[in-house]
Amino acid sequence: MAQPIALSKENHLVTALSLSFVLGMAVAVGVYLAWSHGVIGPAFSGFASSAALLVCPPFILSVAMGPMANADLGMALMVGSVVFANAFLYAGFAALGYWVVTITSKKRL
Repeated sequence: MAQPIALSKENHLVTALSLSFVLGMAVAVGVYLAWSHGVIGPAFSGFASSAALLVCPPFILSVAMGPMANADLGMALMVGSVVFANAFLYAGFAALGYWVVTITSKKRL
C-alpha cells in the first residue's frame, strides 16, 4: 500500500507560489485579450487601462507596442514578456505574503 505524503511547510509554499504564478498568467492573458479586442486602450488612456495597469503592471509595455503593420514577432515577444513578468510578480507577492504570515504566526514562548 502506498505511503501517504506528509504535508510540510514547503508544500504549502510551493502550492501558494504555483497558484499565484498561474493566477498572474491568467490575469495577464485576460488583459492582453481585452487590449487586443479594443476593450482596453494602451496604458494611460482611460479608466480601463488604469485598472489593467493596477492588476498587471507589465501592461505598460503596450505603450511601446503601438499599432504596427507586420509586427507578429514583436507582438509575440511583448505578450510573452507581459505574461511571464506578471506571473513572476504575483509569485513574488505570494512569497512575501507567505513570509509575513509565517513570521507573524509563530508561537511565542
